[in-house]
Amino acid sequence: MGEIIFDKSKRNLKKIYNRITDPSNVSRFTKNQEVLVLAIGGYNRTYELLLEMGLKKDDIATFSNLTLSGNFIIETHLKKVLYIRKINYVTTAEKNTDYQKKILNLNVADGFEESLLIYKTAERKLKYDGKMTDWIKPTVVILDDQSLNLQFGGHRFKYQSEVGFVQIRNRNTPPFKILEEIKDVPENEVLRFALYQDRGADETHILDALNRLRVEAYRQKGNNWYMKPTEYKQVVGSNELATVLKEIKELGIHQLKSNKKIGKENARWVIIPEQAFTFNGFDYKDEEDAFNEEIEKEAQSEEEFARQQEELLNSIILQEIPINVQVGYAGNMKLNPNVTLKEFMQEVDDIESEIGGVDLLDSATTDQEYKYIKKQNLMYFIDGHFKDDKRSNDTYEGGRVLIPIDVDDAEYSLEELEEKLEEQNLFGIIYRTAKYYYDQSNRWRIILFADNAIDSVETYKAVVSGVAKMLNLEMDEASTKISQLMGYPLRSSDVTTVIGTKVNVDQFKPVERSISPNSNTNVVNFGKSNKSIIDFNHKQAQLLNEAVTTGIPEGRRNESYRQIVNYLRDTLKNNDMQQWHAEAQQYLDDLENIMMANGIDSQKEREAIMR
Repeated sequence: MGEIIFDKSKRNLKKIYNRITDPSNVSRFTKNQEVLVLAIGGYNRTYELLLEMGLKKDDIATFSNLTLSGNFIIETHLKKVLYIRKINYVTTAEKNTDYQKKILNLNVADGFEESLLIYKTAERKLKYDGKMTDWIKPTVVILDDQSLNLQFGGHRFKYQSEVGFVQIRNRNTPPFKILEEIKDVPENEVLRFALYQDRGADETHILDALNRLRVEAYRQKGNNWYMKPTEYKQVVGSNELATVLKEIKELGIHQLKSNKKIGKENARWVIIPEQAFTFNGFDYKDEEDAFNEEIEKEAQSEEEFARQQEELLNSIILQEIPINVQVGYAGNMKLNPNVTLKEFMQEVDDIESEIGGVDLLDSATTDQEYKYIKKQNLMYFIDGHFKDDKRSNDTYEGGRVLIPIDVDDAEYSLEELEEKLEEQNLFGIIYRTAKYYYDQSNRWRIILFADNAIDSVETYKAVVSGVAKMLNLEMDEASTKISQLMGYPLRSSDVTTVIGTKVNVDQFKPVERSISPNSNTNVVNFGKSNKSIIDFNHKQAQLLNEAVTTGIPEGRRNESYRQIVNYLRDTLKNNDMQQWHAEAQQYLDDLENIMMANGIDSQKEREAIMR
């Protein structure tokens, strides 16, 4: 592992080295040579490094600023290198009664950057050897930045983008070792920025402290070494370094939160993993590397999310369901018992090419013509089983899983409808109804998918109404009729699919009422019960129990918590369940903390669930 952090920094230093050591370099005397500015950070021996490059002391002009005073012009004339040694390039000290700290001061930072801009292009005359002559300034400027001050608080030069940066790993590395590292390195075409890596301590100090800990540690259990806190600090040598070591993730050094007995000794032990002693330096990442790594992680995350979404979508659109179709709403139904939504949607354009529904509707000039086309020409469908293929409440025999909501009289945009589904994480197919192709009426149909086949007319009505209410949609009441036909989409290009989960039917089912034989009342008789609401034999109660006791696995968390919220709110609204109101309210109040403990860290995500 080299002393210079990052290869591009090695090439920066090589460019400076080549400029300094080029014996044929006379360009600076003709004022045609570009000024090179290099910051050397985290190194205590920068001046010695310049001498090691072959410079003599008389070749170097040392200053703490770039103010072009008369003395500055005289002292820098004919020098090869301007060596700026400064502590606060971009900061000032903020003093309070109890402490003093550095803060980024943009006036100071901008002022220094302006002085660099001026220096690069400045021309002056001076009296030299008794006559006026042009100022021959140093064309190499070295900024000695031992405290990494030039990038304090994330500061970067706005206009001096060609200032190069070099950071040395260990502060007191002999200069000859640094020159050895750049011996066979090509120079950069232009000096480049390199992000300072500040770990709070010099690597040499960290490695030395680890060596001391390895020698002094004597309590071992498994692959860990144990030291008392005072022993640990004494061996490391300072509170600051002791803290830094614990903050370095690669080392894994940590302190127990409470006392533990080892043998006869009781302490809040500092634990040092064996792996800490194999540490031989940081693997630094430049901002480009860190950015590329971040992009790669995001790409992997996006890929994984896309895969999960594809699986979720396929679990719905590849499920076989019974679908009845007919031409015209007065025609006869034909049942296809095993159709997937994917196959259903793939047939849209083929069916439209046969019936020509869009052209017929577009050419209709009166409502009478429009109604006739709907009655005789358009394609309709309905899922589920009906006795003798006759549609009515009495002939329904089950199997319905599609939940249609017709939005006829409200001005919703497609984006608004999509957002409503996305907020509830629900799957839905959205498309225009026939009226749109007749007179551009803003009418939509949304088709959702139930998690279980709907078993009764009452449940179907409750589910459709409940979903519309949950989505805050004004719908056509005809949608609640279990025997209501749905018009086929007329153009696949007008169909949008929102990926999400199935609708939980149980949360909308009418409450089963237990009525005593001699009573004429319609009030549910729950009687007295010592049960908790998490103990009920009900899917949503079971989800609440799972959330409270073990947590809900990733992949079904959000939808499960939405069902829990609905369950608790439904309990609070139900006067017959007054006995459990206080418990339901307590769980509702605690739910956000339960979700956080279950790994839902995003506040926005939690708010969407609680909405």
